[in-house]
Amino acid sequence: MRKKFSLLMGLVSAFALSIVACSNDKVAGTVTDTGNTIAEERPLISGVVHRVDGTPAADAMVRMARMAVYDTVLHIPEQVEVYTDSDGVYAFDSVISDTFQLAVIDTSAAEIFFLPRTTLESKALDSIKLAKAAVVNFVLYFEDVEDSAVSVGGHFRTCLSGTPFCEDMFASDTTFMLIPAGDWDLEFFPGDSMTVARMQSLGFADSLIFRNWNLNKIKAGDTVTPGPFVWSTTTEVDTLIKEAENVARISGKVLCKNGNPCADVEVMLIKDIYGFNFVEGDSMVFDVQTTTDSLGRWWLPVPDSLPGDSFRFEFRKMQDDLVTQVGVSRYLTKKEIEGLKDTLKVKEVSLSKPSALESGVNLVIDRDDTTQSNNCMVNSVVVGIKGTSHFVRDATCNPIMLSDLPIGNQKVVLYSGIPKAVDALRKSDMPMSFYVTLTTVSLPEGNIQRQQWMTYTPPNQNIFK
Repeated sequence: MRKKFSLLMGLVSAFALSIVACSNDKVAGTVTDTGNTIAEERPLISGVVHRVDGTPAADAMVRMARMAVYDTVLHIPEQVEVYTDSDGVYAFDSVISDTFQLAVIDTSAAEIFFLPRTTLESKALDSIKLAKAAVVNFVLYFEDVEDSAVSVGGHFRTCLSGTPFCEDMFASDTTFMLIPAGDWDLEFFPGDSMTVARMQSLGFADSLIFRNWNLNKIKAGDTVTPGPFVWSTTTEVDTLIKEAENVARISGKVLCKNGNPCADVEVMLIKDIYGFNFVEGDSMVFDVQTTTDSLGRWWLPVPDSLPGDSFRFEFRKMQDDLVTQVGVSRYLTKKEIEGLKDTLKVKEVSLSKPSALESGVNLVIDRDDTTQSNNCMVNSVVVGIKGTSHFVRDATCNPIMLSDLPIGNQKVVLYSGIPKAVDALRKSDMPMSFYVTLTTVSLPEGNIQRQQWMTYTPPNQNIFK
């Protein structure tokens, strides 16, 4: 009986073990299936973005784009975008293609990241470190298409050609773009894809729809202000996008003393090269009318009037409220700008350390002219450097110091410090040489030129009658 009971218990135990084993197998399968389901719901691409200072880049835009396709024109690639969360984490649930581009734009910190070619397996996607961005700001104007079947409107899109760096824009508004360092082409085209398709169906060449401008090499942290630009289908194909037509301007480029393009250089148009309109105060001031961009370029409108037949531009670079580098352009003539409808380019100017001039004016009286005073303090003179902003008015017999001057051979100008006298002399038939003295002086770089004192004889009082 005991033997039968033991046998029975053994069978029961074996059966129980079998049930337990089967139950364990089933539980294991359930866990595996659940795990597979979770894996399928996880994003295909994810990572974290950090700023230059190491903090998480919250609310940064992450763009994925197809690789650019080059044909007769570079078409803008398809792209999708997501935003990072408060921890700087981003995630894409799908990929746009096996090989793609990835861009990160953090407008709050003005920082950026770009992978021109990557894949799903790239470890670079896991942890992204941003870098300082360059900034492009410009204005776009447009010339509407003459074909009545197409209305372009004022909505446009601009991209760094073949990259995910694109912005929507409206004509006549200033557009700002954060871009990575490099040598880039900026592309403009109508913002409505249906309009682009319509123009293509009507036979407009892609090169007339997608207009292009080369920005040249840009460094991180640069701010570039090209243009303004005009989107137009009437310009020749090889002209591409160009500066505004029928806008008379003067442009140039400034190089620093080290030979590199000089940014943030102040530019002043010197119309009154003799300083005749210098009638108030003790000295003229430098009137900043524009500054150079990161590539050393500057633009100014053509002057609407000139007191003489020539003019030029003066440049200065400031640091901590001190003038550190200076320069002047060549003299331009009134004839060069008459009827100008495009841009007159001035030869590039290289800056140098400023010079200074120390001199004075001795009073010389015509003893046969009883209208003249021999009192130094009564007689004032204007002394300056021709074609610059450096003119001072002072009493005769006093030492005069002019600083922050352009170097090399310059003309020192001397004439009466009485505006009424100068005005009368200019309206008379007298040649300028009668009342204006010009002396050539060689100004050394970074040093003071101590010039022999000049002499001055006050004008006859009869000229005021």
